[in-house]
Amino acid sequence: MKQSPFFTGMVFLLLMLMTGITSADTGAGAANTTVATTTTSERPGGSVYFETYPEGATVWLDNTNMGTSAFTYFSEKTGTRDVIIRKKGYEDYTGNVTIVDGKRVVFYARLTEVSYNLDDTKTPTIPVTTVTTVWKSTMRIPTPWPTATPESPVDPAVVLVAVAIGMGFFVLLRR
Repeated sequence: MKQSPFFTGMVFLLLMLMTGITSADTGAGAANTTVATTTTSERPGGSVYFETYPEGATVWLDNTNMGTSAFTYFSEKTGTRDVIIRKKGYEDYTGNVTIVDGKRVVFYARLTEVSYNLDDTKTPTIPVTTVTTVWKSTMRIPTPWPTATPESPVDPAVVLVAVAIGMGFFVLLRR
């Protein structure tokens, strides 16, 4: 009787394992498979699969921005086309691709990272301008007599001096 939970657990694990394998084969696993296809004769022209390392480079075909790698480009126009691949921080890659009627061509470009030598670069000298700002108080104190403006600006130094004089009188009266 004590071995019954052990065998029940083993059967449960075996069923879960088998269920996981069948579900991976039917739905989710199919999305991860890569299938190399060729264009059929139903569609005129050919296609080019552009792939770069690193991915995300901009692909220019005959001076026209086609998008960022990796992608497949379908063209009815066959023949040799100029390719420029650009990515920030990497050197531009130039080459040619020949689009063949009814075929899929793979164009792979490994980009070279730009090396920066601090000794070769010249730092531009920019004149420094000093800005002087005058601080104006935003504190307002109401005035007892009628004026065009109901409040007058007060300098913070005047407030500090008034507080110091008041504290001085308070200390003198306490003695």
